[in-house]
Amino acid sequence: MSETARAAIVTSVAGTVEIRRYDLPHPSPGEFLLEVELCGMCGTDAHIYRGRLASISFPALLGHEIVGRLAALGDGVTADHAGTPVRVGDRVGVFPALSCGRCYECTVRRRPGNCPDRRPSYGFASPADRPPYLTGGFATHLYASNPGTVFYRTDLPPRTAVLQEPLSVALHGSERAGVRIGSTVVVQGVGAIGLMAVVAARAAGAARIVAVGGPAARLELAAALGADATVDLRREPGPADGPADSAPGQGGGRRKAILDALGDGRGADAVIGTAGSPESFIEGVGLVADGGVLAELGNFTDRGAIPFNPFTDLLKRDITITGVYGAGPEMQRRYHDALTILRRGGLPFDQLVSHHMPLDRTRQALEALGGGYSLDGRDVVKLAIDPTA
Repeated sequence: MSETARAAIVTSVAGTVEIRRYDLPHPSPGEFLLEVELCGMCGTDAHIYRGRLASISFPALLGHEIVGRLAALGDGVTADHAGTPVRVGDRVGVFPALSCGRCYECTVRRRPGNCPDRRPSYGFASPADRPPYLTGGFATHLYASNPGTVFYRTDLPPRTAVLQEPLSVALHGSERAGVRIGSTVVVQGVGAIGLMAVVAARAAGAARIVAVGGPAARLELAAALGADATVDLRREPGPADGPADSAPGQGGGRRKAILDALGDGRGADAVIGTAGSPESFIEGVGLVADGGVLAELGNFTDRGAIPFNPFTDLLKRDITITGVYGAGPEMQRRYHDALTILRRGGLPFDQLVSHHMPLDRTRQALEALGGGYSLDGRDVVKLAIDPTA
């Protein structure tokens, strides 16, 4: 094993990305060193790159969807979070967040994100020019310096195992949306989280799922993953117009196309919003059936405000709106559930990662994910950084 690691460091907001070298650390008790095989690139990474998450300072090492092989184990690291024995060379997926699991916020409020002893999540620790280094997945190695880091051994190929973290977020969204056997569901957006939301809704027993987004390659994959119908934004480019409380079947444009795809004109029992804009959020409100639920995942960073009428948009229709921030209070359970679903197989999970990018093309990948969603002449479904490429 090389004695140095390489990492793609974002130097400033929308700035250059430098490949920097670091000495490999020797793990202390409870720690481990991972040789990264693949790290998925999330829309949040693109938002951070553009300075939309105030808690992140630069220079920064991003990447929180991490899979790799154990390179060195500190004393006491003998098994994964499920108790499966591990040794150097085993492939594992690493959950990015860690809280104490004992305090009031963790055990009573069920809000580990507010844990006073919460350590910075992998891929979100900054700045990158001070210890501990190698805290994100856009690098050849990850230094898991938080004792108690949640990880699971897996024999899945990296291009499938790398989906464990985004699928855990989608599972959280599906549960918060109340998806159950027989539900009708609209998934707004067919990026990685949206595609995983289709999988999550189908696993929960949804009777009909409509995926809304583009481009065509993503919609085709949404159908292959379980969507019963798709609505292409390029063919229905206008807003989902028509008032939210209009009679069934009324209202034109995209809203009518979506309601027609649902089949009954009433709206969806559950809308899972992953598109990530204020406009898509208010559009989602208009797609929820009276008494239904909108679970918003996509607006993870501040994209601005939009008009909202508490009476006509909320109370009169008796709907529920829930904000889904990260993997939520049951994050570790959902992370394990995601691995269970991926292991079960039966779906084209291996098709989601459309681009394997080397470290020195990290900036191009971030620009593509935050812009035209096309790279090397192909539509982006999901980007992943491959430090071995």
